[in-house]
Amino acid sequence: MKLLLSGLGLFFVTSFYTLQFQDSNGTTQSMGQYQGKKVLLVNIATGSARAGQLAQLQQLQQLYADSLVVIAFPSNSFGHEPLSDSAIGQYCQDHGYTFKLAAKQPVTGQGMQSIYHWLATQSENGMMAQPVLADYQKFLINGSGMLVGVFSAATEPMGTQIRAAIGNSE
Repeated sequence: MKLLLSGLGLFFVTSFYTLQFQDSNGTTQSMGQYQGKKVLLVNIATGSARAGQLAQLQQLQQLYADSLVVIAFPSNSFGHEPLSDSAIGQYCQDHGYTFKLAAKQPVTGQGMQSIYHWLATQSENGMMAQPVLADYQKFLINGSGMLVGVFSAATEPMGTQIRAAIGNSE
């Protein structure tokens, strides 16, 4: 935890590297293993009209393989993910997607994935309060574990905006 002084007063910030998630195989993964790398977190849904972005997430992962980790968080928070964890894993495998895959869990509301609570809460992340508004919203964490970018669902993963942010963040 880090003490942060802001216009809102003093609060303690939770380090990104203390957070954990369950992967699609049910294994607990620590964000601490990604220290020094940039991390792009994306809530996905295979039934979404934006599911075509999955191929671009794979391209992004390959393009920045030395410095970036892409983690997909399947969610039915917006009603577009009918598949189970195993079916989502099979879908990704069938399409050749090798980015990290979390277990299916809500990214909003009741039972929200703890990482998404951190992303959406300024007193946790120290940067901004940014709720998830749609499938395929993207969050960029820099190599120091700080939230440095939030991108709308419409922002293409291989677009210049995300690639520039990856290139410009430490």
